[in-house]
Amino acid sequence: MPTQSVRAEPPVPHPSRPSQLPATTAGWADLLEEVSRDQVRVLLDTGAGAQVVLVSASDLHALEQAARLARSSCVVLTPRERQVLERVEAGGRAPAIAAELGLARGTVVQHLASARRKYGVRTSREAAARAREAAQLDGVQVAARPSAGGALG
Repeated sequence: MPTQSVRAEPPVPHPSRPSQLPATTAGWADLLEEVSRDQVRVLLDTGAGAQVVLVSASDLHALEQAARLARSSCVVLTPRERQVLERVEAGGRAPAIAAELGLARGTVVQHLASARRKYGVRTSREAAARAREAAQLDGVQVAARPSAGGALG
């Protein structure tokens, strides 16, 4: 996919710049349509040393996911955080997880808060998903929670 370099300040002829900003609204609409269809990326040089890139929503999503995975792979979970997240992934809630692991509910809540903080997410389910994406969870299948009135097997 070609990258089109344009200047955001008033155009100054420069041999290394293949094009300038569109002069009309229609020109901008055409350029933005090309960006949205992944036909071109636009690099805007502000003239003050800053640069801005226009990319399609799909490119932005891919970049965000790659950055998230890179951050997730740097996270180091404690063994207990991994245990708790595995149980969250299986649908467990703090009181049940605490009982299963023989911990106080507040301890489980603190492990979950720590994992959320490390991954920079708002929910424990998101933390569990990020840990799974980053291969931080052992892959041990946690027994599914029993239905109401059922017993663990």
